[in-house]
Amino acid sequence: MSLHFIREMNRLNKHLVELSDTVEEQVGRSIKAMTALDKESAEKVIGKDSGVDRAEIEMEEDCLKLLALHQPVATDLRLIISVLKINSDLERIGDHAVIIAEEALTLADLPNVEVPEELFELSTQARMMLKKSMLAFVESDLDLAKNVLELGQGIRQLAQKIHQGQVQSIKAAPENTEQHLSILKVCRQVQRIADHATNIAEDIIFLMSGDIIRHTKSIK
Repeated sequence: MSLHFIREMNRLNKHLVELSDTVEEQVGRSIKAMTALDKESAEKVIGKDSGVDRAEIEMEEDCLKLLALHQPVATDLRLIISVLKINSDLERIGDHAVIIAEEALTLADLPNVEVPEELFELSTQARMMLKKSMLAFVESDLDLAKNVLELGQGIRQLAQKIHQGQVQSIKAAPENTEQHLSILKVCRQVQRIADHATNIAEDIIFLMSGDIIRHTKSIK
């Protein structure tokens, strides 16, 4: 492959990591907005979303240009496909962070809001999955990518606990239904963030091994 292609791929990888850093910051800020009912943090997340969208579009266009101009095969083709898919997952994670921030603004205006501690734990775990999945990409670490998949089970269990707790709270105090429904919505958004982190880990496994493991029940 030409030196030009190598330089373009290095630039693409660099921009992908920069996008992941921005998205991780968005997730962290949305978590702060939610758990502390911090309107300022929520508004920053919402305001920065357009920049994430532009970066995602630019990355996609660059990938398509490389495919058209160089017609890569084998490992090079897998790399571009993986970057395309990871880029899309990162943009979606950014969207989920915005929805969390919007719910934080709603909750901040409601009386007697109690954000469950488990929601902070869930959010922290999902953010860790994102961090580990991108670290696996940067370091070409297959074991770390597989570890991200294992973490997903804990996310599901904790989310179920939050769901059950909020349903019970609605039954006990129907007058606070709005806040509990909002917390349930945030819980679902955090789960989606974890799902996208899992997608990224699966793409890294594909990149490094050529194995497509989506929809399989386990990996070795």
